[in-house]
Amino acid sequence: MAVTETPESASRRRFHIPPLYLLALSMAAAVAAPIAMLLIWPDEVKINAPLELAGYSGAALAFLTALAWDRHSRLQEEARQAEAERKRVVARLEQEQERRVIEAKRRFGALHLELLRLKSSIDRTRREQHAYKHFFPDLPTGSWQAASGPLAVIVADYELMADLSTFYGHVEELRWRLRFKAQADTDESQVNSMIDTLVGQMADGVDGLLEQVQEQVDHPQVEQVAGAPPTGAGPARRLVRRRQFTGAIRAQTPEEIERALAQQQLSELEGTAPAADGTS
Repeated sequence: MAVTETPESASRRRFHIPPLYLLALSMAAAVAAPIAMLLIWPDEVKINAPLELAGYSGAALAFLTALAWDRHSRLQEEARQAEAERKRVVARLEQEQERRVIEAKRRFGALHLELLRLKSSIDRTRREQHAYKHFFPDLPTGSWQAASGPLAVIVADYELMADLSTFYGHVEELRWRLRFKAQADTDESQVNSMIDTLVGQMADGVDGLLEQVQEQVDHPQVEQVAGAPPTGAGPARRLVRRRQFTGAIRAQTPEEIERALAQQQLSELEGTAPAADGTS
């Protein structure tokens, strides 16, 4: 916001004289006044002139010395206060950086336990889902739902966050396919192959995610707070892009099935075109 300068303030700023210049002028006047007395006043005044000169000069020098020392002390105090404030700011930034590291360790630890449970359920799904129409293994996602937002803000390893997000998308897709298989009008033999394809990809990916998450638990890679002392960051990871298997599965209603059958019957009744000899 611009501040308009008034004529009075401009006049004061134009004729402002620094205090040091005023002291120098007063000291010069203290030295010049006794000298002028020696030249102007009678001879009997000349006896007191050296005393007056010494008195005025001593007072001016003492005042100038005291002012310089006060200014020096004030500058030192301001420097000490500035250094103390800088140390307090650095300490707060270090605490914030440490808080981020602790939070990343805690949330990645919970994710590691959840991924272990998901791995066990995925392996069981590969082995047993063909034998049951209603098969609902334990597929938890609560730790990811609670940690995905905070971790996205503080974690520097964005490749790992992308892989975790894609993997948990596969978990939701697996849930949906298992529920679709359990419907009464669904041919489970056709859905089993689709479930096997998705579960196979998830089984290959969960081992790598477990390794990376455990590495984050031991040495979390968090975003550096601006102004905080730098911390050692791990090597940059290669982004592993996982394909999201979301092939469409469409169920036909009874009406659609009837229409399809009727069309097939009509095409059979139509027969073939008559031949040249009149036979059909």
